Amino acid sequence: MSQRGPGPKFLKLLISKLGSSDPCLLLRHDVVLDRLLSLVGVGWGILLILESATGAVYPGVTFREVHDAEGPTRLSFRAYLRHANGNPSLRPFLDLLRERYPDLSTNPPPT
Repeated sequence: MSQRGPGPKFLKLLISKLGSSDPCLLLRHDVVLDRLLSLVGVGWGILLILESATGAVYPGVTFREVHDAEGPTRLSFRAYLRHANGNPSLRPFLDLLRERYPDLSTNPPPT
């Protein structure tokens, strides 16, 4: 598990889903994602990563969606636009996020 980026959030998710403060043996490595994927590829465990990292191909690595009793597990993120931010690429990026990851809190799933 990464010590940076989404790693701490993944740890909280594991603990909440498994109902334990110590769900399993966790190894933390202060390396970049491709190094972690290489460790998984040689059989050193599993790795929780974001969907955006699943496009790469690593020998010995198979990507699977995480499910619990309620279906696919989802991490919620928030993105904000500061109106004072003049970066021209920010608005198209936020539009892409809205298109790819719609706000599920405003559209409850059908029953």
